Amino acid sequence: MRRFTLATAAFFVAAAVYAADAKIGNLSIDDVWAKSGQVGPVPSAAFMEIKNKGTADKLISAHCDCAKSTELHNVKMIDGAMKMYKVDAMDIPADGELKLKSGSYHIMLIGLTRPLVSGETVPLKLKFEKAGEVTVDAKIKDKAAYMGH
Repeated sequence: MRRFTLATAAFFVAAAVYAADAKIGNLSIDDVWAKSGQVGPVPSAAFMEIKNKGTADKLISAHCDCAKSTELHNVKMIDGAMKMYKVDAMDIPADGELKLKSGSYHIMLIGLTRPLVSGETVPLKLKFEKAGEVTVDAKIKDKAAYMGH
């Protein structure tokens, strides 16, 4: 009985890890997460890795019901300071990958409509130019969990 229980638990843990990842067309989306945050003026951000096993594509929009506005952003050095700016799309090269990470491309969640609590998930709808739309579950992480990520 104990072996069955451990095997069953291992199966559900593996299924939960796999369920957080998504595939659409030639794209696979992995390690989807967002920063924890509270309702108010401070935005949150979402990150992920998008791998492409086909022709070039673009992430053209994102939507999350947890925010009043969801925007695609990048970061660059301007006058000696890192500045965020909105982009219309994020290129995903053919047979390549796009990493959304702190200090680079990311998805801004502006005007949170509910708290984003560590350990919970939030659905994030992604729209690609060629592959179409897919909804992924972003795991919420607090600062201690994502430092150095």
